[in-house]
Amino acid sequence: MNPAQTEVLVYFQLLADDFSIEDVSHRLGLTPTETFERGDKSTYSSRPRAYTSWSLCTGYQPSFDVNNQLQHIIAQLRGKETTLEDIYNAYDDIRAKFTIVVVMENGQTPSLVFDLETIQFVDRIRAEFDIDLYSNPYEEDYS
Repeated sequence: MNPAQTEVLVYFQLLADDFSIEDVSHRLGLTPTETFERGDKSTYSSRPRAYTSWSLCTGYQPSFDVNNQLQHIIAQLRGKETTLEDIYNAYDDIRAKFTIVVVMENGQTPSLVFDLETIQFVDRIRAEFDIDLYSNPYEEDYS
């Protein structure tokens, strides 16, 4: 039996009240991992979605360095800064964010450091960071 491992999930998300998911996908030349439109039924609650979303996601992966997953997403966006700027101009209320979800197991914490190049790229594409940390219980030592 494998003990639980610390996992990291990273996703880049464009969100707004309303925008064309097809237009954004076409402009970026990328297939999103997940999309939903405002009013769609949420899989997590009975309330309808409050906004439209387009995202690229790594899925949960065992990791001790958040940058492994973050750089995978950033690599797909590099060179698309002008395209993202055009999207922001086309849809007034659209915004971008990177969400990092860390599920720590048994106190195993991953590295969470952003180098200058990453910070500058995220600033150029006008994105925010949202970091969610979950710590599952430590195993107790009964010896």
